[in-house]
Amino acid sequence: MEKEVVIKIVDRHEMEGDTDGLETTVIGHFEGGKDNYVLTYAEDGELEGCRVRIKVENGSCVTMTRSGMFETELIIERGERHNCSYSTPAGILMLGVFASRVESDVDENGGKLEFDYTLDLGAGVVSENYLVITVTPA
Repeated sequence: MEKEVVIKIVDRHEMEGDTDGLETTVIGHFEGGKDNYVLTYAEDGELEGCRVRIKVENGSCVTMTRSGMFETELIIERGERHNCSYSTPAGILMLGVFASRVESDVDENGGKLEFDYTLDLGAGVVSENYLVITVTPA
């Protein structure tokens, strides 16, 4: 059953010793149950017109897909490295994504999804990323 939810995203990333972050809250949708669910929401700001789908499987694998002008798919799976496409205004990049941590306690009543991952391009790490997604009933 699909439910309307409030999705708060806190994103922090470190690049070349500099730390930057972003915090956003949107209204979206939750469908599924504990450890296997999908969150969807519409982007705003620079990415207005794009839709995001966050699919969690077995509480340890997150697939983040953005559709629209900047199509992206990142697979964030604890202990695994995946090659993923990331669309930017300058073109599409193929990035390596390695997750050191994925923790989820989200169910139909809300909860938190947290994950830490690195992005690499070629032989070097581009950034270290930390996301916390909090889901609450709307």
